[in-house]
Amino acid sequence: MTRRVNTAAPIELSAALPAAGRLAIGREAQASAVPKVSVDGTKATIRIYGSIVSYSSWWGSASVCANDVAQALDELDPAVTEIQVRLNSPGGAAFEGVAILNLLRAHPAKITAVVDGLAASAASVIAVGCDETIMSPGSALMVHNPSGGAWGEVSDLQKVINQLNSLTGNMAALYAEATGSGTADDWAAVMDAETWYTATEAVEAGLADSTQVVPDAGKTITAGGTDDESEIEVDFEDDELMSALFARFGYRYAGRDAAPAPTQIAAAALAHIPPTASADGHTKTAQKETAMALPELITNARQELGLAETADEATVVAALSEALGIQPAAPVATATAAIPEGMSLIETDVLTELRTGAEDGRAARAQQIASHRDSLITAAIAAGKISPARKDHWIKQFAADAEGAEQVLAQLEPGLIPVDERGHAGDVDSSSTPQVSADALDALGATFGLQKGALNG
Repeated sequence: MTRRVNTAAPIELSAALPAAGRLAIGREAQASAVPKVSVDGTKATIRIYGSIVSYSSWWGSASVCANDVAQALDELDPAVTEIQVRLNSPGGAAFEGVAILNLLRAHPAKITAVVDGLAASAASVIAVGCDETIMSPGSALMVHNPSGGAWGEVSDLQKVINQLNSLTGNMAALYAEATGSGTADDWAAVMDAETWYTATEAVEAGLADSTQVVPDAGKTITAGGTDDESEIEVDFEDDELMSALFARFGYRYAGRDAAPAPTQIAAAALAHIPPTASADGHTKTAQKETAMALPELITNARQELGLAETADEATVVAALSEALGIQPAAPVATATAAIPEGMSLIETDVLTELRTGAEDGRAARAQQIASHRDSLITAAIAAGKISPARKDHWIKQFAADAEGAEQVLAQLEPGLIPVDERGHAGDVDSSSTPQVSADALDALGATFGLQKGALNG
C-alpha cells in the first residue's frame, strides 16, 4: 500500500498512519487550515488529523494547534449540542494537546472523540478526556512520557527535567481521571513503558468506551492538505521505513505489533468516567451521576420491600439481605484473657504517666536526702566534731548507713577539732596548742561501734 507524501523543506513528520491519507512532511509556505467543521442540525464534526503543534501556521497545513480548534469552536452555532471530534494524530506538543482537551471540555456540548487511525502521545490525552471515546475498528492508541531537550548549563537542563516530571504527573493524572482506574503513579508507570493499545485493548483498559464505526455528522472537510506537487510515494508496509518514521516522533516501538501487550490496571467500579461538559455548561462525572441516583435506588427498594418511607439505608439493606436469603455474618468471638486476682488493667498512657511521676519523685527524694546529709556534715565540721578533711569519709558513711551515721554525728563531742584561730600572727608554738590523743579518739569512737582510727582526722 502506498500514499503520496510531500517532500518540501526539512523533514518533520505530522502523521504516521495511512489512514491519514496525505501526510505533510516539512514546513509549508501556506498558512495552516483551521479544522473544518460540518454541522447537521444540533450536531457538528471536527477532524483533527495531523501533528499537534504550538503554531500550525509555521509547521504547515497538516498540523493542528489549540488556536485552530478554538476558532472552529467559535464558528459553531449555539444550537449545537453534540460535537464529534475525529482523531488521527501521532501527537506532538504535550501542552497544546492538554489545551485542546480543555477547550473541548469547556464547551457546553457533549463531546465524543472518535479515533479513526492513531491517537498517540498528546493526541491520546484529547481522545480519552472527552465525554465519550470510541475506537474505530483497526485504530490504535498510545501513551508515553513527554520528551524535550535543552542546551546550556546544569541549571538549564534541570529546568527541563523539572518541567518534564511535572508534565508527566499531570498527564498521568488525566489518564487516571479519565479511566476511573488506578492512580497517577500507576499510569506514570504505563507511560514510562510506552504502552500501545489496539481498539479492543483500549476499551478493556477503560481508555475508551466502545469499538464501532461512527458516521460523520454531515459533510466534513479534513484539516490539512497541500498544494505542493513535489511528492514521493511511501510504502506503509515497509517495516524498516515505518520504524524510521515512528522514530522521528521519539517512539520506542513501531506500532502495536512491535510493542509488548499492555499491562492492565485494576479497574474501578465504573469504567471511563472523565469529567465532561454537559449541555447546560457545567461539568459532571459518572461517579457524581451514580451518587445522585442512589437516593432513588433506596426509594425504589423501600417500595419493593414494603418498607416505610422513613426506613434508613441499614434497614433497607437488612430487608434486602433477608429477601435474598443472605445470612448476616456471625460475630467473631474474641477471647478475653482472665486478669489474675490482685491485679488490675491500666491504660498505657496512665501507666507511662505513673512511671514518669515515680522517676521524678525518686529524683526529688534523692536530692532531699543529699541536702540533709550535707547539712549535717557541714554542721558537724562547724561545731568541731569532725575534721573538714573527713567530709568525703562521712559522705560514704551516710551512703552505707545514713541513720547510723547521723546518730554518731549527733553524739560526737563538739570542740574536738579547733575551728577558731588562736594565738597571734607569726610562728605558732605547737606545744601550746591543745592536743587530743589518738587513743582518746579511738576510745570515744568505740562507744559508738566505730572502727579504730575512724575519728582521727
